Amino acid sequence: MEEHILICEDSLEGIFTAVYCAYEKHYKPENTAIQITEEGNLRLFAVYEKIENDREKSKKVIRTLQRRFGEEGFYMICLALASTDEGKGTAVYRTIAKGLRLSRPDTVFNRHADADVQRVQKLKYNAWHEMHQLIGFVRFRVLKSGILFSEIQPKNHVISFLADHFADRFPAEHFLIYDVGRALFAVHEAGKPWFLAQNACFKREDMEECEEEEIYQELFRHFCHKIAVEARENSRLQRGMLPLRFRPYMTEFGKADSSVGHSFREQ
Repeated sequence: MEEHILICEDSLEGIFTAVYCAYEKHYKPENTAIQITEEGNLRLFAVYEKIENDREKSKKVIRTLQRRFGEEGFYMICLALASTDEGKGTAVYRTIAKGLRLSRPDTVFNRHADADVQRVQKLKYNAWHEMHQLIGFVRFRVLKSGILFSEIQPKNHVISFLADHFADRFPAEHFLIYDVGRALFAVHEAGKPWFLAQNACFKREDMEECEEEEIYQELFRHFCHKIAVEARENSRLQRGMLPLRFRPYMTEFGKADSSVGHSFREQ
């Protein structure tokens, strides 16, 4: 049986476009893979197809998933696709295909013995766990412009989920969340929907802090130091609850001048 490998962009739009094309061409899921990078070893007798992003096709897939799997099921799929795992496209596509064969597609996630479903669940949990941690670890500081600014460097592509959370929490605030590793900003203007923008859209002088910011940062660090109980210090437990990789971007662990990261300030 001929194997089809669809190569697409590593984004929701790219992967959902590939899913649409696989259904449009009536490919069998068990003989079809969605690859998010062109790199890697080529498979013998496999047919490779480059899929270009198509917003309309992507929207059709999204509407189908929301209708058939429900909002919760669609949310799980999006979280799984936020992972950096290179096999996520194939696992999600095959899970979708298996779900659509059922009278209640959302029950496919209960098939814990299925390898594809199991992988999707694992990817979803990893992305959700990191997002949940960052909701508590994100630290905003005030810029001269009055904009709230924060930096993160997550393993998974969770900036969109964080933007949703903080847009709901701070609807009347202007804020920026900067993903250092991906050079990507989540931009929220008060009272308007948020959007994503590349690093190049911003200048270094836009990121200067207001005069009072350093004072408040120092007060917060002093507060955190004073409430600490030295006799009860447990470094191992602390690292479990708050991994070291989050700390460079948190006010209480020192001045975050290593951020906008070195990558932004050097431009």
